[in-house]
Amino acid sequence: MQGSIVCGVDGSAGSEAALAVAAELAEALGAKLVLAHVMEHVPAYTAVGPIAAMPPPAPMTASVVEARARLLAEMAQAAGFEEAEQRLVSGIAAEQLADLADEKTADMIVVGSRGRSALKTALLGSVSSDLISIARCPVLVVREAFHES
Repeated sequence: MQGSIVCGVDGSAGSEAALAVAAELAEALGAKLVLAHVMEHVPAYTAVGPIAAMPPPAPMTASVVEARARLLAEMAQAAGFEEAEQRLVSGIAAEQLADLADEKTADMIVVGSRGRSALKTALLGSVSSDLISIARCPVLVVREAFHES
């Protein structure tokens, strides 16, 4: 394989497991690894009820962008893939990862799973579920516990 693998990372344990699996696959298949971190930004709104207690998303200041870029570089280094292409993009995570996979003509997208319950997924959404439904290439969803064993 001379293609590429796009791996979405966000610093969570699930994305660390996904990166470990993506790195192993890239190495074994001779594929280029593209690490991507999507900065989702949610418009300001007025909330009522339990959701009002949730902290607002961090504004996209230069320091936030720098911190996210540093996170991406640190994750690449920890996986031993400092030379991997690193992409920091802004938007809706599933859409941005699918678009990046199209741009790179990726053979696969690898993402982690937080293992949320069906109720939490229904309320909060799931990047992996959304990605599976819109990606034009295979999507591998890695559970955090998978790589620990």
